[in-house]
Amino acid sequence: MPMYRFTAEGLADTLVPGEITSASGTLSASSPQAAKKAVESSLRGRGYDPVGSITITQK
Repeated sequence: MPMYRFTAEGLADTLVPGEITSASGTLSASSPQAAKKAVESSLRGRGYDPVGSITITQK
């Protein structure tokens, strides 16, 4: 499976209202769309609401 790099800007912390942060990293996925969906799901599972942009690029 291809590797992708992601950058997520504008993550609202659902546990600390008003706190905005960002995240970046790498993951493997079958397509850029699958990578974005996995990143969104992972961020929500960690208590972040992706209100900004998520950029996916192939590594």
